Amino acid sequence: MNVSKAFAIGITTIGFILFVLSQFRWQHPFLDSLSLHTWYFAIGSFIALSFVPNSRLIRVGFAAVALPIFVFFFTDFVSRTDIGNKSIDLTEDDRYTLTKGTRAILTELKDPVTINYYVTRDVDGTPSAYKRHIPRVDSFLRQLEGLANDKKITLNFIDPEPNTDEEDAALLDQVQQIPVTQDDKFLFGASISSLDKKTVIPFFAPSQETQLEYQLISAIAEVSRRETPVVGLISAHNLASGGQTNQGWLFYQLLQRSYDVANLGMMPIESLGTEYQKRKWGNAPNFLDPEKIKVILVVHPAGITPDTEFVLDQYILRGGTVIACVDPLSLVAQQSGGRPQIPGMPPQGGTPPSSSLPKLFKKHNIGFKESQVVIDRKYAPSNNPRILLLNEESMTAKDDISLSKIKNLAFLMSGGFTGENGKAMGPGLEVRKLVESSYEYTFVTDQTLNSPDAANQLRFALGSRREGDEKQTYVALLSGTFTTAFPEGDPSAKEGPDENEGEKEEKTTEEALTTGIKVGNLYLFSDSDFLYDGMAYNARRMFNTQVVEPITNNGAFMFNILDQAAGSEHLVGARARGEVYRPFTVLRELEAVSERKSKENLDKLQAKEQRIEKEFQQIRSQMSSAQEAQMSPELQAKRDEYIKNKVQIQKDRREEKKAHQRDVDLLKANIFWSNILYMPLGVIVIGLFVFIWRKQQTKAR
Repeated sequence: MNVSKAFAIGITTIGFILFVLSQFRWQHPFLDSLSLHTWYFAIGSFIALSFVPNSRLIRVGFAAVALPIFVFFFTDFVSRTDIGNKSIDLTEDDRYTLTKGTRAILTELKDPVTINYYVTRDVDGTPSAYKRHIPRVDSFLRQLEGLANDKKITLNFIDPEPNTDEEDAALLDQVQQIPVTQDDKFLFGASISSLDKKTVIPFFAPSQETQLEYQLISAIAEVSRRETPVVGLISAHNLASGGQTNQGWLFYQLLQRSYDVANLGMMPIESLGTEYQKRKWGNAPNFLDPEKIKVILVVHPAGITPDTEFVLDQYILRGGTVIACVDPLSLVAQQSGGRPQIPGMPPQGGTPPSSSLPKLFKKHNIGFKESQVVIDRKYAPSNNPRILLLNEESMTAKDDISLSKIKNLAFLMSGGFTGENGKAMGPGLEVRKLVESSYEYTFVTDQTLNSPDAANQLRFALGSRREGDEKQTYVALLSGTFTTAFPEGDPSAKEGPDENEGEKEEKTTEEALTTGIKVGNLYLFSDSDFLYDGMAYNARRMFNTQVVEPITNNGAFMFNILDQAAGSEHLVGARARGEVYRPFTVLRELEAVSERKSKENLDKLQAKEQRIEKEFQQIRSQMSSAQEAQMSPELQAKRDEYIKNKVQIQKDRREEKKAHQRDVDLLKANIFWSNILYMPLGVIVIGLFVFIWRKQQTKAR
């Protein structure tokens, strides 16, 4: 016996021994690990055994059986590795490709995350939509597990059959049961946990397939977060007091329940030290740190100074997210005593009703008309054109997650954003216009709104509106690597009276960023009153408890954006993915072309029928005055010709409809057979080409 046969027999013996041992359910770590590789031991032994016999026929038989089995198990083994999770997405809208934000969150995971994925797989009567969606969720979860940093994600596939511990665990995790028959229920959800934090996706609805990536990755980001995110608030209003209840804006009360709110006032650097001490962060720097304060909410920054704008500018350059709600004419400011400022006159007391970010807007080519309100005929109620009732038609960024489930918004005396000097907003940045006006809008001043004849003037202004102009943007997102609006540095550095302050300010100027070091985000809202009581929420008393009720989706929209920005900077601007199952748009377009051609022919037949019908009306009038038997040969010939044409038109119409149906059937057949035959034909052509080329090479020798 040669060495190779001895080696093959040895491998075979060891393989079969391990295979047999792995079948026993003894409690031993070594045997538990063997159970994972049972079939690999058996296949390896079988392949080694094929080298033992001397008969070539027997060895070929072994190889014929072993090869497909080996390919099957090798493919299964590779599919469980990182290499097996890699793929090439050739779809038009990259529906199988994870976004950069998702990949960034997965690679930055520091603590282990456990996903308990519950799905009842063997239930009679499960709707087909769920059956199609289950493999989609399976594949996506495996993809997340494979891409997680240092294998931080543990994925548990659990089939919670009725009356089992698995079903009890699913119910304890608050996964929703869906009845599919009178006796059977269906579980299809997941719990995501990390250390002491847990969140639940109670049900993976097929109707929300496009939001699957955001649902899972936002849940992972939420449980990975160890502290309550801090939201910085800059406003000329005092959101902590006033409102319907004199206990602060209702929106502000809800904001405090969800986030740690840092009230920075209109001079954020001066109050930063107090906020740092309160949270035991140590000494406060001379800038806003996005690592500490996840997002800055700016509500009506009336009278903002260049110093504060510089702070916001540097915050964005460091990768922060600013949500700026500016206003051409704030009703809340007017109620607080603020009045429109008269040009050339000193301020008249109270909070100025108009607000903007002049430096930032000028730098990024954002046009915003202060003290001029948009009146939009399409979205304004007839009894009060100052209000914009915005529906889903105005929400042009349909795939933006922040607009998910948002059905209506209400803005009061809103402005609008557009590019200046005929150029687009935010040159060098990605600009997403989330909510836009119609073309039926115009601008009016505060004097027009407050005049006694305001209603007639507004109707006249809308009536004189010119069509075809650019739309105004009510809500926009600018994201990317920003450049500073203060190329000369901190404006406060020029005000130092002595040398020590001058040295300090010179140091601040040197530390000022001119170009963003991370991707920053700037949300723009053309109204600030939309968050006030009566526009976003109402409060009512129920027994001894105050109940806050939403009256529009204003608050939900803002919280969607805050949740993204506070959850992770990688979630800002998240978009829904394309649907996997789509209609056959190419076929529909081809059918539409055929249908248009058929309709043209049918219209011609219809016109011909109407023409001869009109001619026959004259013949019929003559026939009424003459008896049928005494009808002249000329009238009889015309009548017979009419009947003949009428029958022929009906026949042509039927033939045209049949021809159209034949064209449609032919289109479907061509697409069907082309999809089936093109690839085999391509392989055959390549094979023939290789065969001819090799034959020619052989002849040449």
